[in-house]
Amino acid sequence: MYEYLHGKLAYTDKNLAIIDCGGVGYKCAISQMTHSKIREEKETTLYTYLNVKEDALDLYGFYGKDEREMFLLLISVNGIGPRLALAILSELTVKEISSAILLGDFLTFKKVSGVGAKAERICLDLKKAVQKTGFEPENDYRVTQSSAEIDAVEILVQLGYQRQTAKKAVSRCPADNSQDIVKQALKIIANI
Repeated sequence: MYEYLHGKLAYTDKNLAIIDCGGVGYKCAISQMTHSKIREEKETTLYTYLNVKEDALDLYGFYGKDEREMFLLLISVNGIGPRLALAILSELTVKEISSAILLGDFLTFKKVSGVGAKAERICLDLKKAVQKTGFEPENDYRVTQSSAEIDAVEILVQLGYQRQTAKKAVSRCPADNSQDIVKQALKIIANI
């Protein structure tokens, strides 16, 4: 119903924006990523999605069309509602989400509160859709990843390294088992 809203940013916090469009304030639920991009603006444009329920009309706003498209893909997954999709978009960028889906890295989604067992469903249900829509993975990520590489990433994360750093290091390791990959990745990380 609403493609976008453009107007004065009347109020924003990490989960909400109110856009004044011609004297009418539209309240939009937003991701923390969108909030970080608009919080300093006096005037802004948000691409929107109107969720119609029996007892409510909820408006969701996104800084970019790509974020809205990823939101629409996420809510197409059984068990992922608009609030959970927004939580995912608050924790992960569109590129991180598309990379995780293409790699089958469901553990990336498990770090978002409330996702749990739905993480595998996200990866399975959206892989073809992400490939068709042309969402680009992170530049340093390979689209295919072995179970040893996925295990190595998880070991590095448990050791306290950022997931993105771990994935980049692991993608540069030629070893076949997770133990060797972790050893090589630690050397790579030490030199970064």
